Amino acid sequence: MKNTLNNKIYNGYVSHFRFKPKIHKFKYNVFKIFINLENIEKTAKSLMFFSLNKFNLFSFYYKDYLGKTKNNPYFKAKELFIKHNLFFKKDKIYILCYPRMLGYVFNPLTTYFCITKENKIRSVLYEVHNTFGDKHYYLTKYSPNKKDKTKKEFHVSPFFDTNGEYEFNSFINDKYTKIEINYYTIKKNKKSNLLNAIFYGKEKTFNDTNLLIYFLKFPFMTFKVIYAIHLNAIKLWIKGIKFFSRPNPPRNILSLSKTLKEKNRYVNKQIK
Repeated sequence: MKNTLNNKIYNGYVSHFRFKPKIHKFKYNVFKIFINLENIEKTAKSLMFFSLNKFNLFSFYYKDYLGKTKNNPYFKAKELFIKHNLFFKKDKIYILCYPRMLGYVFNPLTTYFCITKENKIRSVLYEVHNTFGDKHYYLTKYSPNKKDKTKKEFHVSPFFDTNGEYEFNSFINDKYTKIEINYYTIKKNKKSNLLNAIFYGKEKTFNDTNLLIYFLKFPFMTFKVIYAIHLNAIKLWIKGIKFFSRPNPPRNILSLSKTLKEKNRYVNKQIK
């Protein structure tokens, strides 16, 4: 990973491929912003078309991320990383998300990268929102050679229940980013893929010129996100896919990956 200590726009697509019980897929052109959270105030002051906590063509509101507070989500993300020994001195925290456009945004998935002073990914925090207003966090320890996994705990689509596991495969550098999540179940030691979700984007400079270009190119992108979610829900319903009612959200809003759970068990065992 090189030269990611600059804010960027990642222009690309989001795709979903549902394997069971019936094949269903979609792919939409979108873009996301990648920003150093610690320096976001300085970033906003340097741009005409991007504002912090106020209306603009593009804006970023603290209350949209990691709890509805007036504080920079940097502090909450840092707290979570530190608690699990995933943040050290001189580390940086970057957020990858949809910005508000004309005051509106819905982020099904927001990704927080803890990046070392050597510009290597140390950990990734995934913030998931559903259309019922619920949210959940999945915290993973990053390894370029190993995909971290976690048990699914949170109700997202009403056409899937909460059984199964997620496998995370995320990467980001100065040229492109890929956030990939595989959802699957395991029965009798056999893996059965249910869904593959990807965001892929190529790097563009985060400046007023490109912000204006992408506003003119995708003026209603954030509205399209929520529209596409409901449109595909209708298509799944027409296909006769089983509907699952929304369960109560899990009591613990944070889920740890298998790697972190194993690490905690090892530490606790050593302490005893």
